[in-house]
Amino acid sequence: MQQEVQRCELALSAAESRLSKAQPSDAAAELGSPTHLPRLAGSCYLFLGDARRAERFLQDTMRQAGRSTKAAAVAAANLALAHTRQTKVDEAVGTLHQAIDIIEHNRGGGGMNIAFAAGRALSRWQGQPAVRDVQDRLLALMTS
Repeated sequence: MQQEVQRCELALSAAESRLSKAQPSDAAAELGSPTHLPRLAGSCYLFLGDARRAERFLQDTMRQAGRSTKAAAVAAANLALAHTRQTKVDEAVGTLHQAIDIIEHNRGGGGMNIAFAAGRALSRWQGQPAVRDVQDRLLALMTS
């Protein structure tokens, strides 16, 4: 993820290969999830500056993840960042509301950190009522 797309994609491919070989009898089998790889790929592409590609992976993750899992919170918050970086403000606000809903339910720390990053990324549109509303929800999340 250090701005090296080819190395990142090779690492993602290696991870996919290893995960595909996992067996139900493996010691950590119950920790596996079909959302791990697309969520990881989405995060990688987001940090590589390819928000459009990240969006596709993160949307897949959101479809596969449970509605209130910590993985869904991380994916939703990262998806809000991807939307923001594409100046899709309405989509970013809507997805950030989803992330906050999940975080309120499970108090997932990783999702919370990313949600606050997404809130900061929206600050250039803070004159819009929808952006102010979601930022207010983030502040309320801190106090609860």
